[in-house]
Amino acid sequence: MAKHSVELIATEGVFVGLAKQNMLFHQCISELVDNSIASSKNNENFRIEIIFKRIDDTRVGIYIVDNGSGMSFNTLIDALQLGKTPSIESDRLHEHGFGLKNSLATLTRGDGHWKIWTQDSKSKVSSVEGPFGPMMDVEDDDEFPKDEFLPSEKSTIVYAETTIDYVRTVQGRGGPTKDLEKLRRWLIEHLGVYYRGYLEQDRDTLEIEGAIMVSIEKDRKRVPPVLVPFGNSSTQYLDIELGGNVYRLEYEYGTLDEVKRDKLVGGQKSQYYYLKNQRTQGIDIRLGKRVLATHVLGYIWKAQDGESQLNRHNDYNDFVGELRIPNVPRGILTTVNNKTDFNLDDPDWNKIFDELNSKFKPPKKVRQTTEKGLQDKWVRMLRATNSEEQISDERHVWPTGVRIDVFRERLNGDIIIYEMKVGSAQPIHLYQLKMYWDGLEVENKKPKEAILLVEDFSTTIEEMITIINSSFTTPLGGSYNFKVEKHADKHL
Repeated sequence: MAKHSVELIATEGVFVGLAKQNMLFHQCISELVDNSIASSKNNENFRIEIIFKRIDDTRVGIYIVDNGSGMSFNTLIDALQLGKTPSIESDRLHEHGFGLKNSLATLTRGDGHWKIWTQDSKSKVSSVEGPFGPMMDVEDDDEFPKDEFLPSEKSTIVYAETTIDYVRTVQGRGGPTKDLEKLRRWLIEHLGVYYRGYLEQDRDTLEIEGAIMVSIEKDRKRVPPVLVPFGNSSTQYLDIELGGNVYRLEYEYGTLDEVKRDKLVGGQKSQYYYLKNQRTQGIDIRLGKRVLATHVLGYIWKAQDGESQLNRHNDYNDFVGELRIPNVPRGILTTVNNKTDFNLDDPDWNKIFDELNSKFKPPKKVRQTTEKGLQDKWVRMLRATNSEEQISDERHVWPTGVRIDVFRERLNGDIIIYEMKVGSAQPIHLYQLKMYWDGLEVENKKPKEAILLVEDFSTTIEEMITIINSSFTTPLGGSYNFKVEKHADKHL
């Protein structure tokens, strides 16, 4: 018997197969954005433009344009090879060498049209166009397209034609739409979450690394950093050995702030993330400045039997968090080839998840638990400094037994009532205070003041308080005296 060597060839069928990985539109775009950020020039902010151009009622052209370092003719050839990655081991955005091919094959369904133009350091433009096949013709002396909506500063353009039906996979819910403006809004939210570490101001350097724009031809909109909308949070640090080195991980978790969430995406309400439901409960995982995964729960935490995954439940709807992992070299904390999920065969991920599971179980009904904790702490603080006053979290009003969060009666008879809330102030919180106040006056007890204690509040809440205090009459014919203060003001 003899052994025979066989050369494996990437045929058209391989690329058609790449198109069948259930990647969503925004995941394809993010793979291409990863490439653009990875090619950024040293000491220069990146600028990435994603441009929609409608072809007809069913198809749209997508351009991804960046101002990075571009590619030489030989580098472009290497980029076409399956599994070919750059030699820089710290470059996590080029992890597998499949992203470009995955994205273009999926966008074009494996056999559609795409083209790449890229300019090297000598301003020479090379290009290649698809569909993919075992033989590709690469042009070494081309020109960038002349479309007037393309930015003047550019080094690489990736173009792909896809269907409106496929673009609609950015939507998380609601009826399907062909409106590019609505689809753009969904895409902006996804990109704002994935790249918030690059788009927000760095905590140490105070710098922003770059900008991402999403355009419909000349109509440009900037992608804002979309942060986890914490109302009340705690931060823990984990020192974990990964790949022979010890890294410090930062784990922040807490309660969803619906007021922040409703202005999260450039002043608009989020549509896909942090929706206070079972699908969006859990934590985000950021590696370096790139968010790899969102609303993770069952991968990390186990049920009471210690074996099966923790099931999603409405008790966790207010639970949000972010695990921030420093940038680690390629090969550590790996992902699947299209970067849409963890590689659960990687023991380092399991090491991190086991640590979180053993030390930081996700709290059930975190809002109620956190607010009760705030009430208890405030009662203890008041009693410690005003031991002779009547201070209680068990004072009820109205026949239905509505409980006032914290009731305080001074020695001179003045009554102060408190409403304690996690997160930002909402108008309904003031109406809860009004209900407490009115209930006390029904009992012929007139409060001196009512204070809403929150994490933060807006000027519109202050304006609402002014109107209530100046325009409303209490059941006993007097006026209200509402105030709003921050937890920090009371050292809570």
